[in-house]
Amino acid sequence: MTITRRQLLKSGLAIAGLSYAWPEFCLLGAQAADIDPRKPGVDKVLVVVQLAGGNDGLNTVVPYSNGSYYQLRPTIGVKQDQVLQLNGQIGLHPSMKSMADLYQQGKVAVLLGLGYPGPNRSHFRSIEIWQTANPNKIIDTGWLGRYLDLADAGKKNSGHNVFPAVNVDPILPKTLSAQKVVVPSVYDLNQFKFATDAHYQQDHKCQVDAFNKLYADFQGSRPEMDIVKNIGMDSLKASDYLFAAAKSYKGTVNYPDSAFARSLKFISQMICAGVSARVYNVTLGGFDTHSNQVNNQPRLLQQLSDGVAAFQRDLETHSLDKDVIVMTFSEFGRRVAQNNGNGTDHGTAAPHFVIGSSIKGGIYGDYPSLSDLDSGDLKYKVDFRNVYATILDRWLRADSRQILGAHFDDMAFLRT
Repeated sequence: MTITRRQLLKSGLAIAGLSYAWPEFCLLGAQAADIDPRKPGVDKVLVVVQLAGGNDGLNTVVPYSNGSYYQLRPTIGVKQDQVLQLNGQIGLHPSMKSMADLYQQGKVAVLLGLGYPGPNRSHFRSIEIWQTANPNKIIDTGWLGRYLDLADAGKKNSGHNVFPAVNVDPILPKTLSAQKVVVPSVYDLNQFKFATDAHYQQDHKCQVDAFNKLYADFQGSRPEMDIVKNIGMDSLKASDYLFAAAKSYKGTVNYPDSAFARSLKFISQMICAGVSARVYNVTLGGFDTHSNQVNNQPRLLQQLSDGVAAFQRDLETHSLDKDVIVMTFSEFGRRVAQNNGNGTDHGTAAPHFVIGSSIKGGIYGDYPSLSDLDSGDLKYKVDFRNVYATILDRWLRADSRQILGAHFDDMAFLRT
């Protein structure tokens, strides 16, 4: 079977599932990228879960002992006898039984009242603040992108690691935007390969052989031609590597049937295979609950809870659970009082979770007052950058001051 250059390009030269922005793409230069294995027990992994849309914290971690909660939410408030109690004051939404079980095992830190000075209720600006860790000005890099740049600086293959981090979403978030490091977005393993014709058994082999020959023999007089050549070869290498990782994965845990859970299973496959990434990003969307919240939010919270619990069990069966933690974040919480649509509007402070076997489980911080409000919103108690600093300093072994630009307190939710 003969394959022309035009046919090969049309079928997917750079392999569709791996996306790079052109300025980042150029940073790889002329040197081929490497795939280095992660060192279990040494290289720790952070999985970031974005709850997109602004999750309502009051119905997630419920202040069931506070009468003001039920006065302000007469129809959408979680009934007291349904709350999964964590202590005598607060508890989890009843759809989060799996998360409550992990909490009882000491594997969940509940972080109360997270926010930042001068809150912004715009989705776009507030998510940018959480992703860049800078409430004061707009900047180009994310907090984890700066971490990746810093971690990469001292390596022999600086700038040439195929998997410094992995974004399991179609679009790279600003969280992972870096100056020197390229982070791939691999959101569908089945798309991370050549699009071949199933009617021809040898089609895949023929295309790969043609691709390798084309790129090996390719000669260009301009620097960008070398970049295109190396990106193509690196993409093929990465595709083969991830498919081998998925094939070698031996899992006994049944994950829920949701896109979010499938993404977590894919992350587990990569971690179990020793992929070098220290950071993974995944999004669970739909939390902008202006209306019909009592039907929409419970479904999403159960996806979060059951998915993370399955992921934790999977890591435990592979004896990798002490190497991985999961953290959640969202652009903002919701207003304290329900609206006329049986939902909630954009608010400010909210609780979040850090989960894993290396977590010192418990409740951190105080619940914001439901009576002392700021224009109907909760007043934040803890700057969210304290969470970032704790993870950077104590989990990823980085210099949080250099990354965040200032000192932020250790919240002590990580085991020594």
